Amino acid sequence: MTAIWLLAAGIESGHKPAIRMRAGEIEAFADGAEQLLAGRRAFRPAAFSLFETWQEVQSFARSAFGRDLLPVVQIVDERGTGYLRALARHVTPENGADYVISSIHRAKGLEYGRVRVINDFRFRNTEGQPTLDEEELRLLYVAVTRARHVLDISGFRAGLAGS
Repeated sequence: MTAIWLLAAGIESGHKPAIRMRAGEIEAFADGAEQLLAGRRAFRPAAFSLFETWQEVQSFARSAFGRDLLPVVQIVDERGTGYLRALARHVTPENGADYVISSIHRAKGLEYGRVRVINDFRFRNTEGQPTLDEEELRLLYVAVTRARHVLDISGFRAGLAGS
């Protein structure tokens, strides 16, 4: 869900970003958060259906297992569900976008002229060295092979230096 923060930053900077996520998916997070905040169960999106309260979502998002939900939780907590809805309304179609934001999973099989890889990988410390498990290595391979001409890994390297 780092993609949501990148979308927000792009829109706030006056860019026209696309995101490889349907507007309805973003709105589902707003709907689910509103349900949970009102004390009702949320069955959509599926990620929220496991929880009975918003506080449970917040706690899970701050754990190692739930960090994918953390950006959505932060947006809801800091800016509200209306902000998520506004993001959904301001997504630009890919063919008219300045750039496309995507998770690695949604970019499989696609190529772009320029690709910037964000360090969203889960490194482990093995004998003082940051390492990735096999699944994370496969995802990294997919990420770096999406670029046809320019691959920017500066954000990845900066994040790795801090791990």
